[in-house]
Amino acid sequence: MDRRWEEMLNLAVLVHGFWTEYLFLNRAKFAALVVNGIRVPFFNNLIADLKR
Repeated sequence: MDRRWEEMLNLAVLVHGFWTEYLFLNRAKFAALVVNGIRVPFFNNLIADLKR
């Protein structure tokens, strides 16, 4: 394999890892908000629109 392709592959794996970690942390924060009963206006509006 060409050296450039190896570097690009390593970068892609690294970016994927950071993106996955970012999503995991935000999902955990959101779950904590829901468990604590904190209302999220976006979802309240979405639910109200869906009930119409």
